[in-house]
Amino acid sequence: MTGSLKSLVLAAARELFLSRGYDAVGMRDIARAVDREPIQIYRLKLAKADILAELIIELNAEEIGQVPDMLAKVSGDSLFDKVCGYFLELYRLDIQYLPIRSVGAAYGWMWDSRYEQMIIEQVLQLLQPLAGWMADAGLRDIEARAYGIWSVYYVGFRRAAIHGGSAEDCIAEIRPTLAILLGGTAPVIAPGAP
Repeated sequence: MTGSLKSLVLAAARELFLSRGYDAVGMRDIARAVDREPIQIYRLKLAKADILAELIIELNAEEIGQVPDMLAKVSGDSLFDKVCGYFLELYRLDIQYLPIRSVGAAYGWMWDSRYEQMIIEQVLQLLQPLAGWMADAGLRDIEARAYGIWSVYYVGFRRAAIHGGSAEDCIAEIRPTLAILLGGTAPVIAPGAP
């Protein structure tokens, strides 16, 4: 029963967070959505921030499952072009879940620490294509670069979260910094191009 209730709670929370926003949804709302009392939800030992962490893990797993399809859409010969193409696809996925993704970093400080390692492992899986491309390009310090690149990814994501930008806007935001982390300079592109 607990496992099935947890699944119901996560499904309801996902729908509520996406439709109303994380801050507008309380535990009572989630309990009401699954036709339970809040105390029954609290017995699952999930705070609202933990529910968010569970949903982020779920979304990350979905993205990881889509990596082969994303890679099939990546074009370009240079390391820079491949990374930009891959991030473009990731941004498109993340923007679909903007009400959840945009609060993950803000509330990540509040969720139970047991989630942090799982999320880091997922991020490393999402970065595997980049690590391979960097190795093929002969770059060193790949792990350090990967952490920096992932941080820059979230700087770009702020363009969508705060300013309503598109995936292309997110890429445009990070191109110069991404180029430095990849060991070069960003090629000059025409306005409006990703």
